[in-house]
Amino acid sequence: MVSKAKKSQDYLTKELQNKIVVITGGGQGIGKNIAIGFANKKARVIICSRTEKDIDAVKKEIASFGGECYGSSFDVSDVKEVKIFFDYVIKKYHKIDVLINCAGIYGPIGPLEKNDMDCWRRTLDINVFGTANCIRSVIPAMKKREQGIIINLCGGGVGSHKIKPNFSAYITSKSAIVGLTEAMANELKYSGIKVNAISPGAVNTRLLDQVLAAGNLAGKEFFKESLEQKKKGGTPPEKATSLCLFLATSKANFINGKLISAVWDDYANFDKIKKDITETSLYTIRRIDDFMFKQIK
Repeated sequence: MVSKAKKSQDYLTKELQNKIVVITGGGQGIGKNIAIGFANKKARVIICSRTEKDIDAVKKEIASFGGECYGSSFDVSDVKEVKIFFDYVIKKYHKIDVLINCAGIYGPIGPLEKNDMDCWRRTLDINVFGTANCIRSVIPAMKKREQGIIINLCGGGVGSHKIKPNFSAYITSKSAIVGLTEAMANELKYSGIKVNAISPGAVNTRLLDQVLAAGNLAGKEFFKESLEQKKKGGTPPEKATSLCLFLATSKANFINGKLISAVWDDYANFDKIKKDITETSLYTIRRIDDFMFKQIK
């Protein structure tokens, strides 16, 4: 008897096999895990990173289980470099099925009045402009085929009841990603392209190490939480990977312009509340709307 988990894996492989999946920031952390996850489902993975060494390591790991991975090193905020990369991918593979925007940095940590404002601006260049730059580059090819999936990663704290102090550049940039996601979902509404954002949870990545290195500049409370997170292991990156895999399948065709938590949202059962998802602002950054009032009543 075939188990439910085995059926799910078979379904993912059937849907994702030979899909062309581009992952920015795919050399480390969550992006790396997502790249390996898609390669495991026999997708053809293309990653980018600013570090060749990281790209080579991911390619080697994916090749070890027979997966396919191509990589390129460039800066997502550089218009010319991004165009060269995506033009090459489209020329080589003739399409891009999925774009996952993982590239991002924390930027300056500490009170705004003490931040290096060049670093502050650079955070938005990479996190916001870099994401928009990559989205812009895939739209023509996706429009031509009248289909495509775009997934943007927004970080911890976005949509939370509690915004962390001392990370103004990061929080600002990731909040902007949610607005960008909704704007593009509406702009591309009739093109066959779906655009969503995900929150991966408190994953242990190099960003956590930066918080620990910053010490009290990160804020005493958050520094303490980060120490505990490091100790306990944090949210498994596989949760974000599983959500990305789901959003790249036909089961998620009705989901567009949403912010979904990889940790808290029961996305596997979204089909049961399809009307609420498609007709209200449920799973967007807004917390007070007609849907919520209905729930209160």
